[in-house]
Amino acid sequence: MFAKQRGITLVSFIIVLVVIGFFVYMGMVIGPSYSEYYGVVKSMKSLAGQSDSEKADVAKLRNDLQKYFDVGYVESVQAKELKLTRNKSQNEIDLNYEVRRPFIYNIDFVMKFDFSTPLGAGSTRE
Repeated sequence: MFAKQRGITLVSFIIVLVVIGFFVYMGMVIGPSYSEYYGVVKSMKSLAGQSDSEKADVAKLRNDLQKYFDVGYVESVQAKELKLTRNKSQNEIDLNYEVRRPFIYNIDFVMKFDFSTPLGAGSTRE
């Protein structure tokens, strides 16, 4: 008598590989956008931590942020999209942008990113 066999057939194994490959490919498409977003966050925190950022005008802030973007290989967003909000208590910079990455045929991933941080020395927050 034959013992009861256990395991996965070749067809099932190929199906599992296709599903895993699909999700790996999805991560390869989406991953760089999130990595770039963390570069944007790091650049904005560095800009906000500068001692003269509290009193700087928008043009200088955008120019400085674009330098950070150039060094950090940020290409999906430009510093000209930076918004400065001046309050009596504390000024804040905000960057809101959208990234579209092609996936398969006519399917795209659209990712929206928004980050804001207060200006001034010691203003870096998590």
